[in-house]
Amino acid sequence: MKLFYLQKELKLSQEASVDIYKASQKAYNNALQHKKYQILADMWKNCMNSYLTVRKFLGPPNTCKLLNSWNPFIEKKNIMLLTVEWRKNNSQPPKQVPRPNPVASSRNYNIKKQPQAQNKGKGKA
Repeated sequence: MKLFYLQKELKLSQEASVDIYKASQKAYNNALQHKKYQILADMWKNCMNSYLTVRKFLGPPNTCKLLNSWNPFIEKKNIMLLTVEWRKNNSQPPKQVPRPNPVASSRNYNIKKQPQAQNKGKGKA
């Protein structure tokens, strides 16, 4: 595959990286369009990682030309505003995680709890 603004042919692995970058940006735009703000930050991180990979062999100007001047560094400002607003409007209390019994058994060996003896004033206090 030869990009119209490059003078050199891309290797197969570089072509795959470009395809991954385009697909991750498309997935990010779909999440943004459908207002899936809870996954938007993760999608942006994927786009950013792909962008940095492609930028190594194409250079920053050519990488931005791939997707009509879409730049993930500029998009970060937008995503921060959107996710902050979403978190304000959709705050949920944290889920209670059930904690295991402190006298948990391992290998089917059960340890029974001993009843605590009441201190009747004997011994040191």
